[in-house]
Amino acid sequence: MVERLTSVISARSAALDAELAERDDRRDRTVSGLVAAATLIALPPTLLLAFFGVNGTDVDEHRSILDLRAYGTAYALAWLPFVVLVMIGYVLLRRISTRSGSLLPTPDDDAVPVPPPRSPSGSPRP
Repeated sequence: MVERLTSVISARSAALDAELAERDDRRDRTVSGLVAAATLIALPPTLLLAFFGVNGTDVDEHRSILDLRAYGTAYALAWLPFVVLVMIGYVLLRRISTRSGSLLPTPDDDAVPVPPPRSPSGSPRP
């Protein structure tokens, strides 16, 4: 009887470990993909800031780089892909966390309750 209970516990433990490993792997792949995409998307803001940092004739020396009337389109084109990527990543992470939910099966109504642990002396705890 004890051997059978041990084998059932071992089987459930192995299934739980496999599910946890799969969830962690899925999360790691998602995060790695987001980091890779964010690295590529970070290039336009870098180029935009480099454009403003250059003392070229295309940048008006009498206007601030924060003047959105003059440079608003450039800022929007540089930051819009990054904001969209962040929103997509947030939605994907929420879907993964919602999908993984509880890894333990829901208990049956007719399941036998587990008694509380005993104290070292062998008598039940109050």
